[in-house]
Amino acid sequence: MNLESRIRQAKPAYLRANSDQAEAAILDKMLQRETAPVQKRSRIGRGSIAIAAAAAVIICLIGSGFVSPMMASALNQLPLIGGLFGQAGDAGLKTVAEQGMIQNVNTSVTHEGVTFTISDMMYDGTRISMVLTRETSDGKNPPLKKWVDKSRDVYIAALKKDETPSDVIEVRANGVKLAVSRHLASDIAYHHSSILTIQPDVGATGSSAFDLPERFEFEVKIQDATINQEFKLTFPVERTTNQYIVLASEEAKTQGDYDMSISKLEMTEATMQLEVLLHFKAGQEMEPIGDYMNYDIVNERGEVATLLGGTSTPGAAENTYLNVLMFEPFKELPKTLIVKPYKQENTREKQYLKDLEFTLPVISK
Repeated sequence: MNLESRIRQAKPAYLRANSDQAEAAILDKMLQRETAPVQKRSRIGRGSIAIAAAAAVIICLIGSGFVSPMMASALNQLPLIGGLFGQAGDAGLKTVAEQGMIQNVNTSVTHEGVTFTISDMMYDGTRISMVLTRETSDGKNPPLKKWVDKSRDVYIAALKKDETPSDVIEVRANGVKLAVSRHLASDIAYHHSSILTIQPDVGATGSSAFDLPERFEFEVKIQDATINQEFKLTFPVERTTNQYIVLASEEAKTQGDYDMSISKLEMTEATMQLEVLLHFKAGQEMEPIGDYMNYDIVNERGEVATLLGGTSTPGAAENTYLNVLMFEPFKELPKTLIVKPYKQENTREKQYLKDLEFTLPVISK
């Protein structure tokens, strides 16, 4: 069974797109199989500090899978810098590319015949997405997946030696290191350019949004294990989207031994992000419900938003669990959104929880 298949089996459906948490689960299993037994961490620990420390080091390639040879050939004809938001991005990135809501960074660093370039990028407050390119002086330009695989192997080898490996990708804003999760788009895994998306690590920070100004100095540090070199790319970043709508509900709905509330639902031209808080009665088991709760977002036309990924972690308050999910925005600004929680345990059929549905009118400024 390949790594991607094992990752997809490691978490429930809406968490399978979350590369950092899934990679941590797979890494634990790999180390337990290949090394002496280690003491198991608590699930809550993995949801916060442990995941931030371990999983943030590795970048997974999870998503739409590998491309066909024909598509791979077409992608290799693309310009080395830019152009991928419109070609291979999700619907939100394609929208901002079409509307010109991207920033042309075009910053490069070269060491030992290897050049990393960050070209087009988008920042909307909930995520930072950028085009990352790795070129070699011999012109062969192997796919980024090979670089990722090598970095993962070096990381695992360091852990076995009780060493502390360097993050593959580390980011700073105005000189301050950010606790984030990182994803490389897998639908262009055979091209030496990819879309790198960075989001807040909810487990480590307790927040699903960046606490950053409209403009800031951004630094991306890349550790290339294939040549044992560090690359630093620094450039100014500013919010590139115009729309910012935040919906919330003061109401809490009850099912059994827990309450559910919508902390917020944020919408930009690029992203729609849902934050749900579950509150449990003292003594109730939180984790199974927190992990296996899923959500659909439906507009007044009955259209269902496409899920991009999600995280599940204990909340800041006692007996709470926080679910954060990212969706593609609808093509047109909706008038109403319905949040439909459901379970999908041991079955493909969605079991909607009608008592927990929320209807949110969309009020734009």
